[in-house]
This record gives sequence, structure tokens and C-alpha cells, in this order.
Amino acid sequence: MRPLPGHCPVAPAAGAGAGCYACPGGGRAQWKGETYQEVARLNEYLVITWADSVPVGDGLAEVARDRDGQLLAAGAVYDTSELDSRPAPAGLVIARFNTEEAARSWFDAVLGKLDGTTLLAAGATAPVWWPPEKESERPEWSRRGELPAGRLGLFVNVWVEITDPPQFFDYSVHYRWTVEYAGGLVLVPGPKPYQQVLRGGPAPHAMALMAWPDEQTRHAWYHGSLYRPYRDQRHQASRTSNVSVRALSLHP
Repeated sequence: MRPLPGHCPVAPAAGAGAGCYACPGGGRAQWKGETYQEVARLNEYLVITWADSVPVGDGLAEVARDRDGQLLAAGAVYDTSELDSRPAPAGLVIARFNTEEAARSWFDAVLGKLDGTTLLAAGATAPVWWPPEKESERPEWSRRGELPAGRLGLFVNVWVEITDPPQFFDYSVHYRWTVEYAGGLVLVPGPKPYQQVLRGGPAPHAMALMAWPDEQTRHAWYHGSLYRPYRDQRHQASRTSNVSVRALSLHP
């Protein structure tokens, strides 16, 4: 599922040796003149279920912990928007793991408690692109590619039908800094081939996952001036269904 070291994770159509439009230096993403390497961490692989019925979280978290993973959410859909690529599910289940083996093992162990469509997706594990003029405002955790737990309050999952692949791939690289700037995180970047159907289907062309501390912060970002040109680009390049679920820790 992962690209080979030294290859751009966002330009799968590029030929061998081709430079990446998103990565200065052609193929390897550069950060302040130095090449960063992805480091294994808890966000390496995510298992995301769009459930046909409201999921029950009993036992899911314990099974994830037994595999050194974390259950992020398991509950009814909190909010929806657009719904242009497919109908909203009844609920979402989101878990993350260090390894693909652990992610698959968790899914196999809880299969009887899930329905609907389940995807295995590669998570965001490296620093995102920020425009040079905003670099001075970039927080240190962003430079290190970290994912602050304080931003994991509400998860927004985006099911994407791509209509203009080059434009969508460009969008998927360059919008992410606005999420971090506004108070959120991007946990799953979006484009294939970094997803695989474990159950159900059909699969989306791409799936993205964002985390926000609360709905108010997400709403301000979505309607704000920084994201607006990227939102317009996404609308021109794709159709999406956007659904949210509260983090497990916020459930009554």
C-alpha cells in the first residue's frame, strides 16, 4: 500500500524518475533543504467502516489495544454535508494501528460486530506542505509531522468520486496546511492506491479523514477565506460525501 522510499506519495501516475509537481527536488519531498523520511507511528494504517447500522463499540477498543492500536470513534453519524458521491451511513467506526498486520488482525477479530463497507487506508505520517509565506506561522509539531491528541474531538470522513484526477491530486496535497492552520489535522490524505476494501463495496476513488477539536472549529475552517479556493478546486475535481462522528472519548 505504501510508495517505495524516495517516491512521491501523491503522484502515482508519474513515470519512473519523473519529478513530482508537489515535491520540490523531484520525487522526494524536501523540508527546509533536508529530506524527511516517514517514521512508523500509530497513524500508519487506519480501518474505517461506513456502517449500515449504528455501531456498538463494546469490545472494539479492547481488541485494538491488544494489538497496540487505538479505537478513535464508534458511533452514529453526527453531521453530514454535500452527499454527492453516496448516501450517508448510519454510523462510523475508525481505528488506527502501527502496522498493516495489526490493522487486519483487529478487523478479523471484530468482523462480526461490523456491517457496511470497511476500508484499510494508509495514514498521514509525514509533514504536510505549507506555503513559504506561511512558514513562519507553522507550529513545531507540524514541522515534525506529529498529531496532537488535543485536536481529536470530531472526525470528518470524506468519500470521494474523482472527476478530474490531476486537479484532485493537486488539491489533496495543497489544502492540508489550511486544516492545520485552522486547528485540525489530516489523518488520511485521500488518493489511491492507499486504500483497500476489507468488506463490502464498492470503494470510493479516494477517502480522506480529518480531525477537529469541535464542530465550531471545523465550520470556521470550511467557510473561511483560506480554504475557499481549495474548496472550489475540490468541487471542480470531484464529488464528495462528508460525514462526521464524535471521538470515542466524547461519547456520554
